[in-house]
Amino acid sequence: MTLRTRLIAAFVAMFILLVGSSIVVTLVQRSYLMRQVDQQLETLTAAPGGIIARIAASTNRPNMQAALRSDFSEFYLGRINADGSLQTFVAPLSDPELVPDLPAEPELGQPVTVRTSSGTTGRIRIVESKLSDGTTAVTGLSLVKTEQAVRRLMATEAIASAIVLLVMGIVVLWVFRLGIRPIRKMTEAADAITAGSLDARIDIPAAGTEAARLGQAINTMIDTTQETEARLRRFVSDASHELRTPLTTLRGYTALYEAGGFTEKEELDDAMRRMGHEAARMSRIVDDLLLLAKLDERGASEPEPVELGGVLRDLASDIAVVQPGRPVTVECSTPVTAMIHRDHLIQAVTAYTTNALRYTDESAEIILRAAAVNDRARVEVMDRGAGIAEADLPRLFDRFYRADSGRARTAGGNGLGLAIVASIISSYHGTYGVQSVMGLGSTFWFELPLAQDPLMS
Repeated sequence: MTLRTRLIAAFVAMFILLVGSSIVVTLVQRSYLMRQVDQQLETLTAAPGGIIARIAASTNRPNMQAALRSDFSEFYLGRINADGSLQTFVAPLSDPELVPDLPAEPELGQPVTVRTSSGTTGRIRIVESKLSDGTTAVTGLSLVKTEQAVRRLMATEAIASAIVLLVMGIVVLWVFRLGIRPIRKMTEAADAITAGSLDARIDIPAAGTEAARLGQAINTMIDTTQETEARLRRFVSDASHELRTPLTTLRGYTALYEAGGFTEKEELDDAMRRMGHEAARMSRIVDDLLLLAKLDERGASEPEPVELGGVLRDLASDIAVVQPGRPVTVECSTPVTAMIHRDHLIQAVTAYTTNALRYTDESAEIILRAAAVNDRARVEVMDRGAGIAEADLPRLFDRFYRADSGRARTAGGNGLGLAIVASIISSYHGTYGVQSVMGLGSTFWFELPLAQDPLMS
């Protein structure tokens, strides 16, 4: 059963409930009012020496009949004579012509409702009582006020029910227009997306509603999914391309060897050296991909306080061994301690320094800097190289992206170093980036949470 059907069923059920409750309340109230009328008639007729005795004594006493009219002006008082004729002593002031239509078989002492044979009153409640002279006294009370009260109650219930149904109808309409209809459209769009139509989007309903928030969330999810799929396709394509090159080289040397192309030992040794180089490059690519997959799946290791200055000085020493002629400066005037696993910190900074060494002239200075900035530990690797074009800056941390792919492959890069930095730093709730000016050099940086005690190492 759909939500729309359920709302309609609920509306119908509410209508039936209101009508049923109105009928029950009306019947109960009418029964209560009738009991009050009966109690008045019982009190009037049952008292010793009361109205019955006065009716019996008023046969030939005009003054007694006048007293009856004065004392009981709202009642009907009469007598059925021996010949069966009805003699009226008192009629209500509101309907002086009232005459009840007596039942053919009277029930003495029991209140009954009868119609009238004259007058404006429609119905009257009467009690017939036997008099001592053999005649029958008739005592009655008009039901005009009782029926008016019942009609007012019914009118009130009808108005209240109409208001309740109107409000409920408005709520149902509001829910349908702002809830069910948008959700139905979202369902249709989701079915279309499931069927392969990734361009489908949700029409955002009225702002400020839950349906609007849901529609925005679905559109955001669709956009994110498309971006993720696009990145995945690009990643797979780039990874395939990176691995295809060394594989092609290996297959080429293997085919050449099988064809007897290496007749000299020197040629075979050179081929084996190149094959080893390509195999090592493939191994680095696979290792980097596995590291990225591990970071994506498991996140960071348990962070620990690491003093940045000592790490930067050790890396500066390593650079001096690799390129003795390279000027390297470490700037860390005060101890700065970040929360990160030490091996991951070294790997991130090494990726920055490797890029600086690879893409700048050996005479270009490299500056390693650590400082506390706005309660964050900031690391910068600056070089005095040629700089990076502004158009390349936004994508430098993408996987397999190179600002100069040909030069990068020749230099041994695979386009994953900065992507690894991005994954490592993000997994420790850090931020990263780059600034570069053509002709002046580049600054690669990242920031990490600062340890509580900056003296810890």
